[in-house]
Amino acid sequence: MLTKDACVQKYKECKRSKNGGVPEYREFLEYAGIGKRNLSRLFGTSAYSKLQDEAGDAPNRLQMERTPFATIMQRYGELVMEVGVVPPYAEWDMRGLKPTEAGLRQKPHNMKWSDLPTRFVEWATTNSVPGFENALEIIAKSGRAAANKPNDSDSDFSRLISDVRSWTPARRRNSEAEYKIELRKHLESLDYKLNEEYGESQFDLLVEKRYAIELKKDPDLAEYDRLFGQLGRHLQHSQKVIVLILEATRKDKYDNFAVLVDRYLNVGQNLVDVIKR
Repeated sequence: MLTKDACVQKYKECKRSKNGGVPEYREFLEYAGIGKRNLSRLFGTSAYSKLQDEAGDAPNRLQMERTPFATIMQRYGELVMEVGVVPPYAEWDMRGLKPTEAGLRQKPHNMKWSDLPTRFVEWATTNSVPGFENALEIIAKSGRAAANKPNDSDSDFSRLISDVRSWTPARRRNSEAEYKIELRKHLESLDYKLNEEYGESQFDLLVEKRYAIELKKDPDLAEYDRLFGQLGRHLQHSQKVIVLILEATRKDKYDNFAVLVDRYLNVGQNLVDVIKR
């Protein structure tokens, strides 16, 4: 006789068969050999969501994750082994793999492409996933090679990024200029030395005469395009720039802008950190 406990056990077995990936409703029914009506008789309305809940998963989690996390990790590991190195995004994009860079940045994943090697290693080792030993070794070798390079990390810029991210405007402002005044006061309270509209590139703010900050309030597509051009000019005078996007109501345009910055401006020693408020 079919019981709730038996369904929960089958659900967990099905999930293990997907290396931790959340099963789709139809996948589970097929794996367990259970009909929709039988499941509904046991759990009532929204039967699969209730089953997921009893199994310890968030109901409808799959619907929130257009591409489940485990699937992303599997695809990434397979790509690493196929190309034999830690791959640039172009290799993923060329094969039409999902999600896109913009999709990775969105909830629930909240990842940059550069986060994938670390996240993959954590996933594969924590879950003892078989078949990816070569991928783990390739990533490990890449990490060792990076460690042997001269250390060009900039702790002062990292601290500045953290301090800008920790700033929350006191209220909504009518203009970028008002936000800039408030941000400047925040940074000066932390003992940074700042200049406004400084130098050939006319940075909104220049911190310690080394790091540029550019602010934009709810830019539209044309303004994002102009901002991208501004950043190209800024990078000729400062290798490290923070872009602060305030009241970003056009989410798709913001995501596309962030992807373009990562792909075309964050090259060599240049670094542009995009922050949304």
